[in-house]
Amino acid sequence: MIQPHHFYNLLDCLAGQFFSTDEALCVGNEFGGLLSSAAKKYFSIAIIPDELPRDKAVLGVLLDDSVRVPSRNGYTLVIYIDKRKIPQPFYKILISVILSHEIAHFAFYYELFIKLGDNIGIVAHSNFAHAVSVKLMEAVTQEHDNTSQTIIDEHSVEELTRNYRNYPKKHYSKGRATNIDYKRLINGFYSHLRIDEMVDEYLNSRTNP
Repeated sequence: MIQPHHFYNLLDCLAGQFFSTDEALCVGNEFGGLLSSAAKKYFSIAIIPDELPRDKAVLGVLLDDSVRVPSRNGYTLVIYIDKRKIPQPFYKILISVILSHEIAHFAFYYELFIKLGDNIGIVAHSNFAHAVSVKLMEAVTQEHDNTSQTIIDEHSVEELTRNYRNYPKKHYSKGRATNIDYKRLINGFYSHLRIDEMVDEYLNSRTNP
């Protein structure tokens, strides 16, 4: 059973880099010791600041690495964040919410990888790529390119703030079967990143200047 603490090292890796350098890359052992060794070879996660269209503040894209590097079987989750749209008084809070939300999405793909064999062979990669590009196609935006990328998630700041903890399981799993308790997962991520504490500190600073 996938648990929140399985991803705490990953959250620390991404948050630590992003808050220091405005970008991040987590690969290999930086995922921590609780994810499978095959998954740590198969997946990488990058955060890139970028200007996004309209009111979108975050965009998650799952890239098939084998399209660009034929010798590599694997996927990279790229999280694009438009920092211009993050209000400064809430910057650390909202970035932490974004990281929690996107890693909750990643948890589904990690679970899918385990279900499909937990290995990085050609057959396993083909099965994973098929599941992502075909079975999930109806759940992604019209900008979907099923030869190399799947847009898995996009949100505005207003939407993320409004829903906070209220996204249903089907939002993360794209309506597919999953054993992940997403309420517990998100609560664990928020606790680990001290989001509720930061919110309380901000509210206290407003009432007790």
